[in-house]
Amino acid sequence: MKFRPIGIISEKGKLPYGMKPSDFSDRLYEGLQLRKTGNGLPVVIMKCKRNDPLPWKVVYGFSSVFFRDFASAVAFCNSRGMEIMKEQVEE
Repeated sequence: MKFRPIGIISEKGKLPYGMKPSDFSDRLYEGLQLRKTGNGLPVVIMKCKRNDPLPWKVVYGFSSVFFRDFASAVAFCNSRGMEIMKEQVEE
């Protein structure tokens, strides 16, 4: 049996300098935007590489919430005070 951690955790609410959304990409999802909670914990908006009915997801802590479109994912984040990280590196 193989155990794999699922989620995002940071030490003292900070991501390493130069972290970019694509650092969270995997074979199914592409990381597109980094945000942070009011406590400084990381949040990633991701898009599924497959044609899924709910292709967008917001990942924070050990939670994932799925959406039909990017605008809904952003609205979810904004309604919960998850601000975009200004220091993220653009590709």
